[in-house]
Amino acid sequence: MMHIRRNLVSAAIAIKVTGGRKNARRKVCIHETDNTKKGSGADNHARLQANGNNRQASWHWSVDDREAIQSFTHDYQCWAAGSTQGNNEAIHIEMCVNSDGDYVRTVQNTAALVAKILKDESLTINDVVQHNFYSGKNCPSKMRSTSAPIPWSSFLQMVKANMQPSPPNNIEKDDDTMKFTNETTKAAVRDYIKQSVDKKKIDKSWLDKFDQGTMTSGDFEGLKIIISQR
Repeated sequence: MMHIRRNLVSAAIAIKVTGGRKNARRKVCIHETDNTKKGSGADNHARLQANGNNRQASWHWSVDDREAIQSFTHDYQCWAAGSTQGNNEAIHIEMCVNSDGDYVRTVQNTAALVAKILKDESLTINDVVQHNFYSGKNCPSKMRSTSAPIPWSSFLQMVKANMQPSPPNNIEKDDDTMKFTNETTKAAVRDYIKQSVDKKKIDKSWLDKFDQGTMTSGDFEGLKIIISQR
């Protein structure tokens, strides 16, 4: 389960890198950091803001494969969109793409966070936009790529899934890894993954992860969405 915490930027710093506390909060805007350096996860980017970013830039949330960290409350107009409209009306989320992180898990965590924000702010899935929507920038670049592990359309489906109560199934959670109540169900799930690999809908690493017993229930839910979109 993703850990959510705050490392809020002080008012003294916020006044230098935001438009103040008058954000209209009409949209949730998704970004990627484009920082692939090892160790450049959510904590690194949150501390950058808390310590005083030397750029005239700011964003509300940083998300990686382990946690989501809030740097500004949603009422702040953060400078992230590359346009006045985007800065004045959006809640900005930066997804980390550090090379030593798990990008798929980062996207899953971001989907869960976005679903929570939509509920908290009384917004809908139609209010989730890319950074590209405001400025034309190729961002989130990895998700916009034709070879994206999880394309934008699948990401939106993941957000929708997080907004719905989870239906009962034959999979139990044990420290977030998949545990089956019987071998028949386990074999059926493995066959489902193998068929998707054979059809080249997903990479073989997913089957390896299942066989090694390291696939989580969250991984599997996200994987089903990816497969359905391809």
